[in-house]
Amino acid sequence: MTQPTARDAMIDAAERLIAERGIAAMTLKDVQIAAGQSNRSAAKYHFGSREGLLDAIIEVRMSPVNERRELLLEEMEANGSSPDVRRAVEVMVKPIAEETLGRKDSRYARFLSQAMFDPALAEAIQKHLSADSFRRAEEIVIGLVNVPLDVAQWRAENIVNMTLVTLSRWEALDRSPELTDRIVADLVDTCVAVLEATSTDALGSEVSG
Repeated sequence: MTQPTARDAMIDAAERLIAERGIAAMTLKDVQIAAGQSNRSAAKYHFGSREGLLDAIIEVRMSPVNERRELLLEEMEANGSSPDVRRAVEVMVKPIAEETLGRKDSRYARFLSQAMFDPALAEAIQKHLSADSFRRAEEIVIGLVNVPLDVAQWRAENIVNMTLVTLSRWEALDRSPELTDRIVADLVDTCVAVLEATSTDALGSEVSG
């Protein structure tokens, strides 16, 4: 089995520390210790700063997510017919589910959940959401939802938050592959239900009109 490089070990250690304690508890020194690096300059050498280390975590974890999502988008477009809401949701949800619930010892969903509530990690979460593949999938979802545009945008944001919270909750628990598949399938079902729910905003507009 290939041993992780010093850089990889520190990325894993930083992700674990943030997921378990939050960014306030993470210093480059903590990361070096957790990664078993005796060289006091190792983290600074590889990442330059704590912000550089956060960028490295996002880059390493998001690369396979983006690649998988790009493939799903290509398959959707190659199909020729207009996608439905469920297929579009799967493109948004399944790649990040595979990188978290599908990856042994992952803490990336918990890392992203910390980013949702910690202003210091706001830039990290924005990098996750600004990936081209994600923005394209999100635009497809918004365009398919039969509610006012602003409501569709709110719902798209809501399902992202729900996805991260759900994945972070299950990521920490022991699961069989069968249970993992059921969790992801139900998450997709729930996201579709949220997107397709009747809008009281739209009903109010019809009544007032």
